[in-house]
Amino acid sequence: MDERKAAIIQKIKGYGIIKDPQWLDRPDELVPLWVMLEALLQVIERFDPPNRPYD
Repeated sequence: MDERKAAIIQKIKGYGIIKDPQWLDRPDELVPLWVMLEALLQVIERFDPPNRPYD
């Protein structure tokens, strides 16, 4: 794995966006749409938590 991919994987691990080592160990694999959507939802929920008051 080249340095750029390794740095991205380390950031993803650090932020806890994707925790499944099955996906983290194979950065060149195609992933199912649900895996990408789940990661995207986790990022969105960090910036806009579902139970956050509007005030």
